[in-house]
Amino acid sequence: MSKRGFTLVELLITVAIIFILATIITINLIRATNQAKRAEARTFIGKLELAISMYKIDTGTYPPDDESSASLRRALNPDKHDPIRDIPGWKGPYLEFRDNEVNSAGELVDPWHKGKDDRNNVYTYRANLDNDPTTFPPFHNTTTFDIYSKGSDGKTGTGFDAGNYCQNGLDDDGDGLIDELDPYKDKNGYLEDDINNW
Repeated sequence: MSKRGFTLVELLITVAIIFILATIITINLIRATNQAKRAEARTFIGKLELAISMYKIDTGTYPPDDESSASLRRALNPDKHDPIRDIPGWKGPYLEFRDNEVNSAGELVDPWHKGKDDRNNVYTYRANLDNDPTTFPPFHNTTTFDIYSKGSDGKTGTGFDAGNYCQNGLDDDGDGLIDELDPYKDKNGYLEDDINNW
């Protein structure tokens, strides 16, 4: 009685099937991970929007804007002796941040950040761009703010699943202007909406 082994063709077919299944599983895992991170970012932005609104109601202005989220973090949850607590009407802290939500520069990190020293994968916060001399007409961001993440690649306005989460080409806030930020075209620095653009 002879024992029959696998032929070379059978082995190659088996290896090919295993490779195809592993590829499908890997792609689905990456897709699910990115969807989970986008959902996490949406939730975090929603919490920030609520905290910013409470700050605005209490103080009459939006939190300070230094073109990063460090000033936002400081305004919403300052240290005990920070002078921001003396702003008339301030009743915070409005939102407390965990250690893993802040990088070493005090900026709020997004779900794609790569450690405490990552300054690329952070939330961007802009408020009252009409008061910013580096921007120019049409001025339209006098009554709102912008907060967004650049996504997994850390670049604004790129890719379907790699960072184009803040600009969707629609007039989400009904001000008659569509999303305008396009670093390769207009270069005017305007950011249109906030969480609605995801």
